[in-house]
Amino acid sequence: MCQSIAGPPVDEAIGMLIAEQMTPAAVELALEVRKEIQARHEEADRLRCRAIERAQTEAELAPRRFMLVDPSNRLVADTLEGEWNEKLRTLASAREERERGREHDQFILDKAVHERLVAMTADFDELWKDPDTPSRERKRLMAHIIEDVTLLKLPAEGTTRLHIRFKGGKIQTVTTTNPKSSAQQIKTKPSIVELIDKLLDDYIYPEIAEILNEQGHRPGGSARRGCDNARFTPLKVAYLIHEYKLRSRYDRLRQRGMLTRQEAAAHLNISEQTVARWAKYGLITRHAYNGHYSLYEIPDGDLPRKQCSRWNQLEDRAAARRQTQTEPKTSTGEERGVV
Repeated sequence: MCQSIAGPPVDEAIGMLIAEQMTPAAVELALEVRKEIQARHEEADRLRCRAIERAQTEAELAPRRFMLVDPSNRLVADTLEGEWNEKLRTLASAREERERGREHDQFILDKAVHERLVAMTADFDELWKDPDTPSRERKRLMAHIIEDVTLLKLPAEGTTRLHIRFKGGKIQTVTTTNPKSSAQQIKTKPSIVELIDKLLDDYIYPEIAEILNEQGHRPGGSARRGCDNARFTPLKVAYLIHEYKLRSRYDRLRQRGMLTRQEAAAHLNISEQTVARWAKYGLITRHAYNGHYSLYEIPDGDLPRKQCSRWNQLEDRAAARRQTQTEPKTSTGEERGVV
């Protein structure tokens, strides 16, 4: 019988398979099979006994024929004597064959052995699942149950196929996943990389690291022993962006039309210091692309104009601008179609 089972790595898969096989129901089924085999052995023994009886009858008739021959006819006598010896050899061979067959089939399960086998499955399961059982003892248990194991590694599929042959002749096929290398074990999950790619549209490295930590994500290095509490840092986020060749936040902002401080100053005809002050008070929008530098978003219309801050404070100008942007626009006569 061959059965395919998808499972974990090789050692765990074999252990799970053995634990599934060693059950009272499996022992009961094996005993029923054993009874059927025993009945066939008894039938085979009866056939061997019949063969002995036929050989015995022929061996008893051969000397009679030999005794009745004329001694002067040496050719016939020699032939009958040879047949007599051949019948004796056939009889001896039939008796030896029966003895060999009986020795091979003489194991009979009595009630005590039956009960012991059923109880043994519970002991086996308890011993196998005991965390204190050393690996060498589990290997010894396997050696008593499994005849051999053939491994067929499939690198393209990332799996290994195991053909397991038990002592009784049963065969099962187990398909397991290949163990990951140390580099693969600490590799960051693709879902986290995708999330970082989305967050880059609106956040810088420290903010992305904080968001990932708040959502419970952990870097791939947390798979190492003793690193369970590892957390994302701006440096780790920067490393992932570089490693997976994600588009930088600077390039994303530039694609959206953001200007550098020098470009914004030239566009608004003001100094770079004034650009920084206007961004501070909200006259123009600043978008950071790292912890120190930013790009600036210039509105399409209603551009802020340079004025004397002594008579018109930046705080008042920013408040008036915000109020203007939040107030609903009233339709003019021309918009209403009045000529």
